[in-house]
Amino acid sequence: MDRARHLRNYDLHSWTGIALGFFVFIVAFTGSIALFDEELRTWEDPALRLAEVDTPVPIDASFREFIAEQETEGELFSASLKFPDSVEPYYAAFAFITDENDQFHRHERRWNPANGEVLPERGDGLSVWLLDIHRDLMWPDALGGRTVGRSLVGVIGVILMLAIVTGVIAHTKIFEELFSLRYWRSVRLKWQDTHKVAGLWGLPFFAMISATGAFLGIVAILSPIVAVLAFKGDTDALIEAVIGAPPEPAGIEAQMMPIDDLLGYTHAETGAAPDRVTIDHWGDQAATYNLFYYADSELAIYDTRTISAVTGAPMENRVLDTESPANRVTAAVTPLHYGTFGGNYGSFSAIALKLLYLLLGLSLAIITAMGNMMWIERRLHGNEGNRSDVFYHRLSKLNIGICAGLPVASVSIFYLDKLYGGLETSRIVWTGWTYIGVWFSALAFSLVQRDEYRTLRLLIAITGLGMIGISVLNYIVTGSAFWSVFGSGHVVSAWVDIFCLVVGILVLGVSRLLPVSRPEKKRKRATSLAADTALAAAE
Repeated sequence: MDRARHLRNYDLHSWTGIALGFFVFIVAFTGSIALFDEELRTWEDPALRLAEVDTPVPIDASFREFIAEQETEGELFSASLKFPDSVEPYYAAFAFITDENDQFHRHERRWNPANGEVLPERGDGLSVWLLDIHRDLMWPDALGGRTVGRSLVGVIGVILMLAIVTGVIAHTKIFEELFSLRYWRSVRLKWQDTHKVAGLWGLPFFAMISATGAFLGIVAILSPIVAVLAFKGDTDALIEAVIGAPPEPAGIEAQMMPIDDLLGYTHAETGAAPDRVTIDHWGDQAATYNLFYYADSELAIYDTRTISAVTGAPMENRVLDTESPANRVTAAVTPLHYGTFGGNYGSFSAIALKLLYLLLGLSLAIITAMGNMMWIERRLHGNEGNRSDVFYHRLSKLNIGICAGLPVASVSIFYLDKLYGGLETSRIVWTGWTYIGVWFSALAFSLVQRDEYRTLRLLIAITGLGMIGISVLNYIVTGSAFWSVFGSGHVVSAWVDIFCLVVGILVLGVSRLLPVSRPEKKRKRATSLAADTALAAAE
């Protein structure tokens, strides 16, 4: 009975992986890149590669002018301003307005902190695509948009949790397998041991990332359901029950406190100035400033403080009430999932945490792809399969095309970002088409090749060469060389170039270590052995 139960768990783990492993790979790989969306935003736009300024120029007048412009287009719903820091060394203002059709519109503007000049606008592209392809798969609006996309990502998180649980149960010698690396044996055993060791050592991280990812995605499904069951479909009532009722405007015009004065409202414990401020009911006597400080002492992205936007007097903190259990959980899930609880984004601890998340995230993607390869390998060259060799070869080519083609597609949009010459409003569209087009081209290329091992090696080599060329292209197009920018202050772009160069060299080295082809000799499957035995008996 124990053996039968073990085999059922093993089969469930295997089938969960092979049936939905492609989706887990996509979410894990894209999530590893999405960790660095702030750094990529500064790298992709040369206008944002600014030197960090010790004393930024006042921004209050420019911010008020920006708000006044937005109010001519509709009703101002909310606004915010981000102060310069080492990763994003510029002022960034955002305004959300509702038009006459009750449609939301988002407007933004950035200023140079050295002289207050408005920075040129650039369309969404590289950083936005890489972040949103992970968060909601860039799901089309015609098919439900972000809500459906996020729900699917949440379901993938649940599937990953199932694969983790069944995998732990299936591996009965878990402590022995933690150190079992037989790299002197066959290719299949190398894959198997790497899959087990990487999976077991990264198990706490994988469990956490799947649980938090499932929560962030599934909440998009559960919120409307809970609203229907408990609040008669009123989603606003559900939000109010969780985080409290929003402050009501007084209906009396009032002069807002200067935005620049908010830098004097330092954190009570750390003494740090706020990173950003959000404003409710601008121009009203009941308006509030919600100040956000990087959290250093608890599991959250920000500590918050709410003050009157008219008088500066402290007010009840509605944004993230740390005394509320629901808000404590909500505040912890997002930083846990995205690795943003290491303090200021430019600090050493925050960067080290992101790099750790990157390493573990890529290992999850690799062991997922490797698990698919092992499943196919056992059936193509072992004794578990009952389908034709043609079927398993096609499945192997599909796996390689999807998993090895995605990194090639990710690298390709770095090149598009620097070579694009069309309308800025269409940049995100062309970024998406390039990404999907290159990915599908890699998949088609894999399907028509005869040797999967050679195809895998070639696609990985292309990824490595592409990453090495990113810094070269950046220098050719922008004139910015990573070895010369450290003195100028905008070092974030230089670190992106260096990272791509180093990782590209490592990936190219890995491709050189991969086998060119599999040995021709293979074991016969059970069905073939039975046929040979019957033939021998007949003779």
